Amino acid sequence: MPKVKNSDIVSLMIIDFHTHVFPYKMADAAMTKLQQQCEVPYYAPATVGSLIRTMDECGVDKSVVLNIVTKETQHEHVLSFAKEIDSERLISFGSVMPGSEYALEYVWKISDEGLKGIKLHPPLQRADVDDKRLFPVYDLARALNLVVVFHAGWDATYRDEMRASVEMTINVVKNFPGLKLVAAHMGGLRLARDVFDHLAGKYDLYFDTAYAADPWLDKEMFRDIIHRHGAERILFGSDYPWHLPSMEIGLINSLDIGEEEKKMILGENAARLLGL
Repeated sequence: MPKVKNSDIVSLMIIDFHTHVFPYKMADAAMTKLQQQCEVPYYAPATVGSLIRTMDECGVDKSVVLNIVTKETQHEHVLSFAKEIDSERLISFGSVMPGSEYALEYVWKISDEGLKGIKLHPPLQRADVDDKRLFPVYDLARALNLVVVFHAGWDATYRDEMRASVEMTINVVKNFPGLKLVAAHMGGLRLARDVFDHLAGKYDLYFDTAYAADPWLDKEMFRDIIHRHGAERILFGSDYPWHLPSMEIGLINSLDIGEEEKKMILGENAARLLGL
C-alpha cells in the first residue's frame, strides 16, 4: 500500500477517531461472522498489529479504538481488552450495554481506568440511541467528562431498522447539554439530507467521517455538511477495518475546503476533544 502524503496540510497529529479491532485469537472469526451478517467487505485484519501497520502506511499518528459490548456478559472482557491495548498510538474506548444493571458501574470503571470515552452501537446493542435506559449513562459520562461515540444512521446488519435517526440524536443532545457527543458517519449513515436539514449547525455535537468514502455520500453534500456544521466539529475517522484510513484521508484532501479546515478535521479537533 503506498504511503499517503499529507505534507501540504498536515497538522501536528493525524488522528483516526473511528477504528475497530479484536483480540488476535478471535479477530478472523469475528470479522468473518460480521461480514456474513452485513454482506459488506472489509479491507484488513481487525488486529492491533494490522491496525498499527496500516496507520504507519497511511501517515496516521494515533487511532481511537471503539470497542463494543453486545452482551451483558462481555462487560469485563471488553474493559480488560480496552485497557490492554490502550497505548501511545491507540486511544481505547470502553463500552456498556444499554439496560444492564451493571452499566453505570462500568461507566465508572472506564473512567477510573483512565480511558477517555464510551462507544455505543444502537443496532448491535438492540436499543435506540435515545432509549431512556441510556439516560443515566449519558448523565454519568457527562459528569465524568467522557466522550460518547455512537453509530448513527443506517446499519447493514439490521437493514430495515433505524436505531439512531437524526430525531433520536437531537433528543439526546437536548437532554444532555455539555455531553461530549460524537455521531458517527457524518451524523447518520445514509441520512445526509436529514443531517444537513435538521442537525448540522443547529446542535452542539461532533460528526466523524467514518465510512464517508463509500458512495452513499457525495463530495458536494459532504462539503456542505462541513460548512453548515463547522469544520471545528468534524473528526476524521475511517471505520477500519471496513475502510482503510487512506480512503477517508484522500476524500478529505480532495474536498473544496480550506487547508486550515482540513488540518482541524484530520487531527486538531480530535486532539482538543481528547485533551492531548
